[in-house]
Formats: sequence, structure tokens, C-alpha cells
Amino acid sequence: MSIENAIFKRKSSVNFSNENITDSEIKQIIEASKWAPSSRNNQPWRIIAVNNKSKKFSNLIEALSEENQDWTKNSGLILVFCTNEFESEFNPKKFLEIGFAGQNAMLMSTELGLETHPIWAGDEEKVKELLLIPNNSKVAFLLVIGKKGDEKKLSKDLLSRNNKNRSRNNTEEDFNFDSWGDKF
Repeated sequence: MSIENAIFKRKSSVNFSNENITDSEIKQIIEASKWAPSSRNNQPWRIIAVNNKSKKFSNLIEALSEENQDWTKNSGLILVFCTNEFESEFNPKKFLEIGFAGQNAMLMSTELGLETHPIWAGDEEKVKELLLIPNNSKVAFLLVIGKKGDEKKLSKDLLSRNNKNRSRNNTEEDFNFDSWGDKF
């Protein structure tokens, strides 16, 4: 698959099987993440992989919002993207770079034929306690990864969410040359 195909094929899935993600797949995903752009090569991300074989997996699922627990429990892997440290003042550049690392992980996962879904709705303190994340770090987001599940096993609501057509705004609504556009 080309990078272009991975960009356009990637979507936020809620349809996962509980099949394991191989060590080789995890290594490729993490390797792609670490090569994300980083200002002055600071690499502000810390990534914790929790696979469904881990004793911590079900506890991590319980720390998520109820809405996300229903489908994340079937995934094979959850990557927890954190800051390396968090200053008292918010630094958006740090979160931007962590987002770049996550995008690389999503594209590599798609390249490997895996489904992904970035989320963050849950109890940060529970996640930090469970994964021994220090207090001076912030959880930026979680990336749920897994092999495609059987759609017949999805509830009507999840099936509808999973089969929803992926769409984006028309280019003119978000892009213009040289100045603010008429449509934004």
C-alpha cells in the first residue's frame, strides 16, 4: 500500500477482533511513531503499549469512558501517548508533536492492515496510576489498534458508527492561497 492509500484508507474504526497484534507489528508501529517530526529533535512523546494479553489491559479499559469501553475491549493493543514532562504553562507544540507521532502510528497500522481509533475520554488519574505515569506527565491521547472484527457481532449503534461514510469539508472551506478565504 502506498502512503497515499494509507492516508485515505485510515478511519476511526469501532470494529475489532480480540486477535493479538504481533511483536513484529508493534515494533513497526512504534518505529514509525518515533520518526515523527520533532522541533529541535526534542521527541516529547512517551508511548506505553498495552496489549490485550497484559494483566493491565482490562483495567485500562475500565479507566475509559463507558461509551468507549464497549468496543475498545475487543482491540489487540492500546498505545497511550504521553508528554515526557509537563510544564506549568501549556505548550501546544509538545501536543502537536505527539499528534504527529500518533499519525505515524495510525498510518503504519493501516499499512499493516490493522484498524485504528484515536480517543481520549476517561479518567487520567486512573490511567496514570495503572501505568505508573509520573505526575509531571500528561496523557495526550490513546490509540486503539486491532485486527478487523466481525461486523455481525457489533450492536446496531456500533455497526452504524463503523459503517458511516468518512467525509471531509470541501477544500474551499478549509484552504486558500495568500489570505483568509471567503468561505472560512
